[in-house]
Amino acid sequence: MVSAPPCLHDAQTALGIEFADDALLRLALTHPSYTNEHEGSDRSFDRLEFLGDSVLGMVIAERLYERFPEVEEGRLTLWRAHIVQGSTLAEAAKRLGLGRYLLLGRGEETTGGRDRPGNLADAYEALIGALKLDRGPDGGLEGARRFIERTLAPELEALQTDPAELNTKGALQQYCEGRFGRPHYVIVEELGPEHDREFAVEVRVDGEVMGRGSGRTKQQAEKDAAREALRELRMRAAGTD
Repeated sequence: MVSAPPCLHDAQTALGIEFADDALLRLALTHPSYTNEHEGSDRSFDRLEFLGDSVLGMVIAERLYERFPEVEEGRLTLWRAHIVQGSTLAEAAKRLGLGRYLLLGRGEETTGGRDRPGNLADAYEALIGALKLDRGPDGGLEGARRFIERTLAPELEALQTDPAELNTKGALQQYCEGRFGRPHYVIVEELGPEHDREFAVEVRVDGEVMGRGSGRTKQQAEKDAAREALRELRMRAAGTD
């Protein structure tokens, strides 16, 4: 089943933003697979994603610089990389329900493209690019800044409350020392073409699957799985106290 055109009004309501130019929003939601299957639709969100990536990096760098005046450059660089990585952006997009509004081609639709982390991360960045260009009340650089800070608020807050979020694999290994065996990561699925691969990874602790993660690289997927495993182990430990 090919994607029907999204209801742009519903999308704006769900995303908490208002566009003066609906065409920009529609373009931000258009996956390349859609353009390949529809005559007269030759533009996808790729260029907006390029712009949004730059805006996102600048806004996050500025936010970290202002919020953490005592933190050295090296750590700020690490924190920025953590915030702007694909798995983080995909999680933010999931919270927004962004996937349901994407325009996808038939193949992408039938293979789970609405939930694919790479698609969600790309669309999130494209949406930022579209906001930057829009002249509406939520547009421009300030509008994009407000959207970024609102939708990535949990990740920004985690930098202060849980430093383990920055190195989830190291934190999981440290947690397991003296309690369990070494965490073991297993690739359980690979999706997409070589140039746009998605990996799914499970992490097993003492032979039990404790977390599952996904990402464009094996490292991203492992970090995502480690984050989930660490949370699960901490919840179990809290339940036995």
